[in-house]
Amino acid sequence: MSDIRHSLLRRDALSAAKEVLYHLDIYFSSQLQSAPLPIVDKGPVELLEEFVFQVPKERGAQPKEQTKDSVRQIIFSSLFSPQGNKADDSRMSLLGKLVSMAVAVCRIPVLECAASWLQRTPVVYCVRLARALVDDYCCLVPGSVQTLKQILSASPRFCCQFITSVTALYDLSSDDLIPPLDLLEMIVSWIFEDPSVLQVLMVVQVHLTEKNLYGRLGLILFDHMVPLVEEINRLADELNPLNASQEIELSLDRLAQALQVAMASGALLCTRDDLRTLCSRLPHNNLLQLVISGPVQQTPHAALPPGFYPHIHTPPLGYGAVPAHPAAHPALPTHPGHTFISGMTFPFRPIR
Repeated sequence: MSDIRHSLLRRDALSAAKEVLYHLDIYFSSQLQSAPLPIVDKGPVELLEEFVFQVPKERGAQPKEQTKDSVRQIIFSSLFSPQGNKADDSRMSLLGKLVSMAVAVCRIPVLECAASWLQRTPVVYCVRLARALVDDYCCLVPGSVQTLKQILSASPRFCCQFITSVTALYDLSSDDLIPPLDLLEMIVSWIFEDPSVLQVLMVVQVHLTEKNLYGRLGLILFDHMVPLVEEINRLADELNPLNASQEIELSLDRLAQALQVAMASGALLCTRDDLRTLCSRLPHNNLLQLVISGPVQQTPHAALPPGFYPHIHTPPLGYGAVPAHPAAHPALPTHPGHTFISGMTFPFRPIR
């Protein structure tokens, strides 16, 4: 690598960056011929940081994947995996521009690489990329969200990871952290077209069962449900005087369905008393009452009787160490009763 570096030092910045990428292509292709899992050593990463990000050489990167596609993935990872140094700001800035352009021209290989990057990168960096894309396609140019919307068929995996990052970005803690209406409508349209974002919990059940962890290992923390329910309750209070009973009812139906699937799949572990206490803060909803009042028949399970949630009837492993949630809560304003409509469809009805 030292000979290559001396050669690059004689070039201008742009041609040196192109030359680095050319040599990396050759380097990783050669490694993949001799080993199924090549190791990205210190030399290539130092060249990237010095001649692409204009930072003196520092430290090495990571191993990744196989085959021709893998060369692209490894180079992408070498370029944009955060290293915890001052080159990271340049990495993120360049990554945001690259992925935004890939969306604009529907460049599938780049979107697939970005999907893998989002899946394995710490959330603080994923949120920065999500923010850059939201700014480009939902804020700067009106109507440009349609361009982002159309990539679902090109790269469903990228869309899935993008939704996850957007969820982390918008935590509803302030007006700036409430998602734009265009973004919400786009995500709902994606889910309508391809509901596999939603079906992941059923896959979780299979994996937990295979490893004998069904009802013993929670993937959704109950403590994370508390602020969500509190936020729904706050919004219901705000909307109650606005004759928004149908919107409130629909939101509670969706919450009930999500809770039911999360419990049935073994992803959410909690006692029934905790669930009742938590949901008692909400307006009355027939479907929600059904979910929290008793076991619901599920697919027969090899190790469990049908219709039995071990994590509901008996505490999961280590659950006794978790302090109980307080049973007393301030009295809430009276909410109007709503009629549960069986088989209600899932229209997205924004509140104007």
